[in-house]
Amino acid sequence: MIKKNVVNDFIVLTKEQDSKYLIIFNDFLSYNLKIIKVFRSIEDTKVSLIDTEYGKFVLKVFAPKGKKNERFIKSMLKGDYYEKLFHQTARVRQEGFDAPNDFYLLAERKTLRFAHCYIMLIEYIEGTELADIEHISDSLKHDIKNSIVSLHHHGMVSGDPHKGNFIIEDDVVRIIDLSGKRPSASRKAKDRIDLERHYGIVNDKKDAGYYLLTYKKALRSFLRKIKRKK
Repeated sequence: MIKKNVVNDFIVLTKEQDSKYLIIFNDFLSYNLKIIKVFRSIEDTKVSLIDTEYGKFVLKVFAPKGKKNERFIKSMLKGDYYEKLFHQTARVRQEGFDAPNDFYLLAERKTLRFAHCYIMLIEYIEGTELADIEHISDSLKHDIKNSIVSLHHHGMVSGDPHKGNFIIEDDVVRIIDLSGKRPSASRKAKDRIDLERHYGIVNDKKDAGYYLLTYKKALRSFLRKIKRKK
């Protein structure tokens, strides 16, 4: 059950009745967090590993600066991307598919449906990144493919299934940094094509989404060639 709270001027979503995630969020607002490691730090995005009395979590703070008018219009028409991801993750895990990393808290400062900034508390997975595995065995490739097939079956897409977005935890494939976009046939096809490109996992499903995606790519390539000739 997803709970909605208002903390200061943030709208905060949590997955459980348990208040520990709100306590961590309040610690964040009070600058009272222990940062173990910084994964990313650029102007609009900060991603850190934090240590709390409840364990380790990934904290992501995202405050996009550019294209505000465009993002405002998109939010009015399409809704809130991260809120969709939060609900999708909760639903998929309730259905018993726990390969995606859990999403515990989403806090947003909003005007109508437009979010000015996002604070996310995400599951920290202790394991080995696929990028750090020198030789990916056929058995592991099989597990990676099955994880994406299951993800699609549960109505989500990865959006970017590169080696940094898979973690092997106790010989189990976990998927991180998922997409909150609608799991259309072409987005599912893109996941499968990317698996073939990154890992040599043959895409054996060439459906309408696959042909639509390849047609769009071919058309874009053709138009770029015409522009270069002008």
